[in-house]
Amino acid sequence: MTSISILGAGNVARGIATRAIAAGYAVQLLVRDESKGQTLAADLGGSTSVAPLTGPATGDLVFIALPYSAIEGALAGLGSLEGKIVVDASNPIKDDFSGLAVEPGTSGAAAIAALLPGASVVKAFNTIFAGNVAANGEYQLDLFIAGDDADAKAAVAAFGEATGFRVIDTGVLVQSVVLEGLAWLHIQLQFSRGTEFQSAIVILDKVA
Repeated sequence: MTSISILGAGNVARGIATRAIAAGYAVQLLVRDESKGQTLAADLGGSTSVAPLTGPATGDLVFIALPYSAIEGALAGLGSLEGKIVVDASNPIKDDFSGLAVEPGTSGAAAIAALLPGASVVKAFNTIFAGNVAANGEYQLDLFIAGDDADAKAAVAAFGEATGFRVIDTGVLVQSVVLEGLAWLHIQLQFSRGTEFQSAIVILDKVA
């Protein structure tokens, strides 16, 4: 795989695109605000193109890097993603930041999969803060992924490894319930611990 498409031009999109370009991928940004997309593309450099959020998405992988409340409308206007591998990097957080916008036991990733018949949805990148993705610092970060399609997960895992992450396969897409809950907990801890979105969730395989 040599190219990716990203829905959005915010911090999450910037982080994923930064890693992708450094690893030699071409990046297509699908955006509502073309001027914002062009500004990001200029910052990123590399092989970066900008297209309207109406698509088509041309990348081998399609990343959703939008606020959760904007996703359904964006997908409705994008057209078919049948046959595509779609990476859900979002977290279903209410706009007022009062909690998750999905019922207990359900996930945003599952809701997105229901909107995309014929696409293979993989949950990934939602547990890593965007600034840490973009920074690519001295520590190798863990990238947790979940999905029902083994080939799609393998493709996302290959991208993750190529862009510098240690990939941890957590299982089928229902595991996104856990990943989204974990991300929400981590977000809340930024305020109680004062870590300013600089911390990361990693698994230490051995501590002694």
